[in-house]
Amino acid sequence: MNDRKLEILFSIIDSYIIDGEPIGSKSLANNYNMNISPATIRNEMSSLEKMGLIEKAHTSSGRLPSDKGYRMFVDYILENNIEKNNSFNNEIASLLDKRYHNATDIVEAATKILADITNLTAVSVTLQNEIKKISNMELIKISSNQVLLLVIFDNGLILNERMYLDYDISIDELIYINNVLRESIVGSDVSKIEDNLTNLQDNLLSEYKKLMELIQMRLISHSYGEVDRDVQIEGLGNIFNFKEYDDLARAKEFIKLFDSKDKVNSLIGDRDFNDLYISIGYENGLDELKDNTVITSYFKLNEDVIGHIGIVGLTRINYLEVINKILMISNLLNK
Repeated sequence: MNDRKLEILFSIIDSYIIDGEPIGSKSLANNYNMNISPATIRNEMSSLEKMGLIEKAHTSSGRLPSDKGYRMFVDYILENNIEKNNSFNNEIASLLDKRYHNATDIVEAATKILADITNLTAVSVTLQNEIKKISNMELIKISSNQVLLLVIFDNGLILNERMYLDYDISIDELIYINNVLRESIVGSDVSKIEDNLTNLQDNLLSEYKKLMELIQMRLISHSYGEVDRDVQIEGLGNIFNFKEYDDLARAKEFIKLFDSKDKVNSLIGDRDFNDLYISIGYENGLDELKDNTVITSYFKLNEDVIGHIGIVGLTRINYLEVINKILMISNLLNK
């Protein structure tokens, strides 16, 4: 896409974020000093509409961004690292200092702070792991290219999963692998599983890279599979900062999303542990969130407490500002 189209698209997005109103070519030309005629802007807007990046408003001749347009804008921000500001606020940092507060209080405070500084609805899901160590593990041959991974954790949980390989593995190879795994993995903290397996994959078990990757994936997902989950929701009333929620039926529909903490947990609790996860409109997969964006970031308070924290808001939020603030909070939690 050429620079002029990008400028017009991003100007439409900026205008809609600020005013929540569709904008026409004349207003765009006057408000954004593009030094091109309204007729040229209209032609470019027509092209952007055909590309699915903007939409025609039902009540006026103006245009507004589509989910696809927001996605292009957000990807551009992230790819170009535009004005990303990860500086810490000292007052906020002191409220989230692990030396003076326990994990539950820290996450609760972080969620409240995020709601306050973004003026949006903030959510967090904290996973508190009860599994500390692996008590025993063994690979058992089922067939030439199938093995059973049997793992017993210190809290009594048992992982029992078949794994399919794309090569044949012998009994002698499994004896060797089991001996190495018992020496390196059994008795070690679950927090060190990933590092230990990566080390084995690079050294003693380098011939069995694929198998090590399968074991690592199963162990990490299972060790946080049976956990206590604490859900925090703050700033629901912030929706009334947006004129869209003057429509009380729409406001009730949004608030109803948070009636059950299980819903919030299913919405963000099982997201991948990425630094930043952004889903816009239709990407959320729920009809109730077709007009909303969900942005979360991963945090790790200590070896046993991890989670996600972020916001749920209209798709016309100030993405750059909100992303920066979420990253600030998650970075403080990770310190």
